Amino acid sequence: MAELISREVDYAIRIVAYLAGQKEKVKIKDICDKLYISKPIAIKIINKLKKHNILNTLTGKNGGIELNTDVEKLSLYDILSYMDYVPVFNVCVDKPSICKLNPICKITTFFKEIQDKIVYNLLEAKVKEFIFKDEDLEKV
Repeated sequence: MAELISREVDYAIRIVAYLAGQKEKVKIKDICDKLYISKPIAIKIINKLKKHNILNTLTGKNGGIELNTDVEKLSLYDILSYMDYVPVFNVCVDKPSICKLNPICKITTFFKEIQDKIVYNLLEAKVKEFIFKDEDLEKV
């Protein structure tokens, strides 16, 4: 079965949720260890999120990564879009003009309704609802 959410996007959500539960800057090694993410993938994701001002990165002895946004307002949909990923159910929903059956196709209408519900739920789901704290991760 095809994944609706890529692994990279899933990791991005987890990184943001983890950082939201921290009181201070976090080293990339700690992010990788706590969330079971390889360093190259974590760096790639962190750079994308930094580009959109979701994260701050500080180098040096006292450096680390910290959240730079309000998790009360930041939605899962925001993270998906910052990762250049917006869920599209199928090409008929994404580009209705290319489908000759679209004016009468109930299948496209059905898929569009599902996609709209998914987008709505992702917009409503705020990062604050998914925060990881170190004590929670120690139970794993």
